[in-house]
Amino acid sequence: MSHAPTGRDSAAGDASGISRADRIANLIIAAIVMVVAVAAIVATADFPATSLAADVGPARFPILYAGALIVLCGILIVHTLRKPAARPEPARPATGRGAGRINVALGIGATALCLVAISYIGFAIATALYLSGIMGLMGQRGKLLNPLIAVVATAIIYVTFSTGLQVPLPVGSLFE
Repeated sequence: MSHAPTGRDSAAGDASGISRADRIANLIIAAIVMVVAVAAIVATADFPATSLAADVGPARFPILYAGALIVLCGILIVHTLRKPAARPEPARPATGRGAGRINVALGIGATALCLVAISYIGFAIATALYLSGIMGLMGQRGKLLNPLIAVVATAIIYVTFSTGLQVPLPVGSLFE
């Protein structure tokens, strides 16, 4: 059974356009990420170069990642500016808007709290608690699944950095 395609089903993407608020949000986000990427390049300019010809060395990774971020932000800016403006929608009651903003604020607060907690209780505990809480904040309500996924993700990150990349992660001042 087939149905007539709508603007959202078209192969070219969402043909209905972009709202003014979404356009402004995309441009602000792209600008902020570009500023952070440029700041990362400037801050890591004095990283030591490697003496091996075949080794990329630690000085190149921030430049590569920041460069990729700048290119992606440029693509987002061009795409946002080229997309047509959306037709104004009829006013709807803002039932879920406040809750969404509260969740964003809580997420930012949880991220700041996690960064502070890492120095006291260590990377593993702080990250597992943070990931579990963020999953709940985003709507995943698994009482057993959230902590399990958080612990597995934290373990993968820990093993990747400490074993694979030889980067020590903080154990916290309470456990030293």
